[in-house]
Amino acid sequence: MQVGLKTSSLTTSASPTTGRGTIDAPQSVTRVRTPDAVTPRSAFPESALLSRRPMRYNVQLNQQLTAVQQADSYLAQTETQLLQLRQSSMRGDAAAQTSALQKHLTRRTQLSGGTIDRHLTASLEQKSTVNFTLPESEKLLSSLEGETLVFSLGGRQREMSAVALPAEASPRQTLTQLNVGLGRLGIHARQSGNGQLLFSVDESRWERVSQQLTVRGEGERFPADSFTLLTPQAESASSDEMLTLSSGREVKLQNTLEHITRQRSRLRQQQDRVASRIDDMATVYTPKQALETAKGLGDALANSAKNFAKLSQALGAQANVRLATVKNLLG
Repeated sequence: MQVGLKTSSLTTSASPTTGRGTIDAPQSVTRVRTPDAVTPRSAFPESALLSRRPMRYNVQLNQQLTAVQQADSYLAQTETQLLQLRQSSMRGDAAAQTSALQKHLTRRTQLSGGTIDRHLTASLEQKSTVNFTLPESEKLLSSLEGETLVFSLGGRQREMSAVALPAEASPRQTLTQLNVGLGRLGIHARQSGNGQLLFSVDESRWERVSQQLTVRGEGERFPADSFTLLTPQAESASSDEMLTLSSGREVKLQNTLEHITRQRSRLRQQQDRVASRIDDMATVYTPKQALETAKGLGDALANSAKNFAKLSQALGAQANVRLATVKNLLG
């Protein structure tokens, strides 16, 4: 998505006989009438400004503008959906609004451009991840026997990775080996404070991991004759809880609204920082400064033209010198 500026809408009508190679003045130029009610424009670039002039800002600033606007837009829509659900619940008719909210939350990644994670928290600088656990994962750390595990991730293109767990390895050593192997599948492992083994993966890969992650061992931790399907369990997230929200869960609804309010406040601070950067990039000239700058540019171009003429004349003179003369001069 690109950054540009809004321009006034103009309609023109030109002579229909205008031919190629000629330019005719338009017969009439009319400005579209401005509506009586004018909505005050925000100082922060609006979404409509992100498509027309890509060179106004640098790439990094353009990405920040886009991310902030996408995140704030999705949170604003979510907030509206939740408030409508609360009103519907008070009337005792929340079925339709609950369905609309569920549809909205399931499209979170697409609507927010990946800027809102499963906890309805803005994630502008990094990709959102899913934290999960694996059944019987304690066997990976507790066994003292060495074993080679082969993890497989299905899908259109099957991915496989081997993890060699040494005998009598410490939990730290085992964790290091797991990260070396599972890292090739985009999975990261860590150990919580109470010793539980936790995993995380980019949300874009979660669907594959949750449905198609298998492992085969050597008979110690996992069977050696076939792959065992693992069933990852994702941690509870706000978006998942809201999908099962019932009309009686007023406390959860209120907590989510307060969380969204805090996130939008953070985004407004981000908007202020970006707007400040835009102001720093702006160059404002007074009429006198503009004339002086234009005069200086004209003088520089004029001097360049004179120097170019002299250089061209010198080269032309050299081209007419005999080859023998050039050889004698160089010799």
